Amino acid sequence: MAEMLQKLYEEYKVTVCKNAATIGQFESAFRIFSYVIAGKFEDSAILSELLYSASNLLVLFNDTIIRSASGILPKVPASQERLKNIITVLEYVGVFVEVSAERMYGEVGRWAAIAVLQIAKEAVLKQNKSEAENTVQEESAPVSKSDAESKGASVSFVLKRSGKTMRSLSRAEPLKFRNWKVPGNDPAQPPAKPKRVTRDNLVPSKLTRKQAWGEILYILKPVIHLGSLCLCGQSSFKPWLVSSGLDIGSLCLLGDGTTLNSQEQTELRRRALMLAMYLLRSPFYDRYSKQKLLQILRGLSTTIPGVSLALVPLMEYLPVWQRIYFYTWST
Repeated sequence: MAEMLQKLYEEYKVTVCKNAATIGQFESAFRIFSYVIAGKFEDSAILSELLYSASNLLVLFNDTIIRSASGILPKVPASQERLKNIITVLEYVGVFVEVSAERMYGEVGRWAAIAVLQIAKEAVLKQNKSEAENTVQEESAPVSKSDAESKGASVSFVLKRSGKTMRSLSRAEPLKFRNWKVPGNDPAQPPAKPKRVTRDNLVPSKLTRKQAWGEILYILKPVIHLGSLCLCGQSSFKPWLVSSGLDIGSLCLLGDGTTLNSQEQTELRRRALMLAMYLLRSPFYDRYSKQKLLQILRGLSTTIPGVSLALVPLMEYLPVWQRIYFYTWST
C-alpha cells in the first residue's frame, strides 16, 4: 500500500511539473466554483469554505512540488520554512473549521475552535520568531580575510611560459557586464569595491529591543482580543479599542522599517493598510460604516452596467462574512 501511494505521488509530481499552466487553471477554476455555490442552498457556506480551503492547500502543495523540482532554495532555513507552512495551513483552514464547529457544536464550539486555532498559530509564530533570531546571528557572521583573498585570487591566473595574465572563465562576469579587460591591468580602472552586504542577505533582520516589543504585541494581539471579547462581549467597543490600540502600538514600536529588509518593509506596509479593516469590524461596522458601505455598493450596482453581477452577491454575503471571525479579525 505504501509503495503504491509513493508511486502515485511520484507520478503526480511529474504531472504537476510538466503541466504547471494547466494545473494553475484547474486551481483557479476550483476556487471560482467555491465562490459560485456560496449562499445557493442550505449549508452551502460550509461546502464553499471547504472547497476554498482545499483549493488553497492544493496551491500550496503544488507550489512546494514545483519549487523542489526546480531546485529553488527557500530564503530561510528548512525549519523556518516548515513553520511558515504550518501557519499558512492554519490560516487556510480557519474559516472552514469555524463554520463547521458552529454547525456541529453551536456558538460555544465555534469560539472554542477559534481559541484553539489562534493559540496554535501564536505558538508557531513565537517558535518561528525565536528561530529567525538565531538564523540572523549565524548568517551575519563576517567573512574571514583568507576567504576574501582566495575569492579575489581566483578571478585571473598567469600562464607559466609567457607570463601573460588571463581571466578565469569560472569567475567571468555575465556577457552583458564584461569589459574584456584583464583584471588589474587597467590603470584607469579603480580597484573593485567589495560587494555591499544588503539587508536582504540577512533574513530575517535583527530587531532592536523596542522593535521586538512591537512584534510581541502583534503576536499576542489575537489572544488578547479573544480574552477581551470573552470578558466584555461582542457588542462592546472595548475589544475593538484594545485590538486597534495594540495594532497601532505595534506599528509605532516597529518604526518606519528603514533597518528592515524589503520583505519585512512590505509586511509593515500591509499591516498599516490593514488598519482600514477596523472600519469593517463590529461593533464599529454595525453602528457607523454599514449603511454607508451598502449605499455605496447599491449606487455602483445601479449606475455602472454589469457591476451588479458582482456587487449584489457581495451585499448578500456581507452579513455572513461579518459573522465569521477569521474573515474579519484574523489579520
